[in-house]
Amino acid sequence: MIDKVSVQECTLCGACVNACPADAISFSKPYLDFCYPQVKEDICIHCNQCEQACPILGNKGKPDEGYPVAFAAKSENDSMRMRSSSGGAFYELASQMLRDGGYVCGAVFDDEFHVKHILSNAKEDILRMMGSKYAQSDMGYCYREVKDVLEKGCKVLFSGCPCQVAGLRTFLGKEYPNLLLVELICHGIPSDQMLQTYIGMQERKYGARLTRMEFRNKKKGWHNSSVRMEFENGKVYLEPMTFDTYMQGYFRGVTLKESCFSCQFRSFKSGSDLTIGDFWGAETEMPDVDDNNGLSAVIANTMRGKCFLERCDATCCPLEIERVQKYNKSLAESFAMGKQRVAFYECAEKFGFDKAVGTFFQESFLQKMKRTLRFSLRCIWYTMQGKNKPLY
Repeated sequence: MIDKVSVQECTLCGACVNACPADAISFSKPYLDFCYPQVKEDICIHCNQCEQACPILGNKGKPDEGYPVAFAAKSENDSMRMRSSSGGAFYELASQMLRDGGYVCGAVFDDEFHVKHILSNAKEDILRMMGSKYAQSDMGYCYREVKDVLEKGCKVLFSGCPCQVAGLRTFLGKEYPNLLLVELICHGIPSDQMLQTYIGMQERKYGARLTRMEFRNKKKGWHNSSVRMEFENGKVYLEPMTFDTYMQGYFRGVTLKESCFSCQFRSFKSGSDLTIGDFWGAETEMPDVDDNNGLSAVIANTMRGKCFLERCDATCCPLEIERVQKYNKSLAESFAMGKQRVAFYECAEKFGFDKAVGTFFQESFLQKMKRTLRFSLRCIWYTMQGKNKPLY
């Protein structure tokens, strides 16, 4: 049974839940702030389909011969690019799939700001799928829905973290020519519980219910992407993501899922056709192209992926893949577990997550003043050197 996979290995991809014909598996086994798959022994029929669907136990994917090949890409639709986390690559890929009469499966916020995957062929849902979510997505029975649509001959674009892409591959168990797999360059994933804790703290601080959330707002520029939250009383929170309380836990490697620290699906092992993410380092590698409004790195891992990319409306510039990997270490390397992780969860268990988040991640007034002073000094130095204001 799926119990063979430990919590240190399990990615919570949901393949086992979707594969079980008896619906004997649910995410009900708590560990830290995540819930892991647990088998209901009284209804399990011991068919081992959960094991066959598990990407940890199955064969890993690999790029086609002569691949991967990399591109810098951006949408020519400026409003959609500003709405995107990076250069709008996902929007253009999804839009092309809709033009082909197909479906797109991706992550959205629901009304309570839980993250979940949905399958849709409606443009308004594509807009909901845009933008980074930075929390574990509830896959529900999306894999089953994708399979049903594929079996009917319809085209599907599935987007997700590498482990989710790998989970769909092993769940399906065979190749589908009408399926396009798109993985995100992934640093790691915090839990839904962590996100809900953070939202609750912000709602109490601002005295109203959250109505809109963006993890990568570009009001201050792509290189200084900010977390933006709107509340029912009209108040707005806007803070650079590198200093936001929730993102502090993310960047420090404290709140990520256990398996993220030894991910088995980096280095293009998910079996995806395309890999997309931010083209970090663009201000150095392609300064003439980088306008601080967002630039995507798109890596084609298969001929199918490259052919589909060429049909999209995005502007693509080929480049050496090393130029993308140089600033996107997450492509090949797992992030190190944060030194504060054990202490953080001990604090959370003893005093609750609100107290732990406030204690470990909230920026003090002194820290904020030091950060502001450092940036001001950099601005003065750049001006003296006759350069433009620093991006971040």
